[in-house]
Amino acid sequence: AYSTSSRIWFTLSYGILNEIYYPTIDRPQIRDLEFLITDGKTFFHEEKRDLKWDTEYIERHTLGFRIVSSDPNGRYRLIKEIVSDPHQPCVLIHTRLEASPEWQGRLAIYALLAPHLEVGGWGNSARRFHATGRDILVAWKNQTYLALGTSAGFGKTSCGYVGSSDGWSDLHDNFTMDWTFDRAENGNLALVGEIDISKSPEFTLGVAFGESQHMAVSII
Repeated sequence: AYSTSSRIWFTLSYGILNEIYYPTIDRPQIRDLEFLITDGKTFFHEEKRDLKWDTEYIERHTLGFRIVSSDPNGRYRLIKEIVSDPHQPCVLIHTRLEASPEWQGRLAIYALLAPHLEVGGWGNSARRFHATGRDILVAWKNQTYLALGTSAGFGKTSCGYVGSSDGWSDLHDNFTMDWTFDRAENGNLALVGEIDISKSPEFTLGVAFGESQHMAVSII
């Protein structure tokens, strides 16, 4: 961000958000954040592995990026604009899901985040948290906290252990989200949330950080 009060940096690759650094540029706090897309019946896509993507600046000399990720079979595409809040430790991803006419209303989209708080995958904890009438996901290790939320609201959420009870494994198995674990503690975790696109295919996803749960949640 352009302001020193933000204390946040991020990297991009393979069409997704990779590491977010907080509160200094040498302390990555997540491994990656990406979308999973499925029709619930016939296919499952992981954004960084299955989609074609192009990245560009939102505008020349701006500190924000636009990524267009497309289904190779032409069924849909994701248009994302990624910026960091100018004054808060928060990264925002404004997203629009555009489906071809025959696929409109048939797709589900999930946010999948792997917290690596305090520069490590092990020892992370996470839970579902209800605030201001909506569910968000909170992760923590020691005194570093992360909050993940969306303007559209989550339909379902789950906190799981990578390789056994995480959202990727759940959706990859049968294209539907069957697991809704409220909490996972002291492990290598992945957080997943089904984004409610029933009213609009456009939404903003946010990842905020703080030195307490209250600080991170109040930003998101």
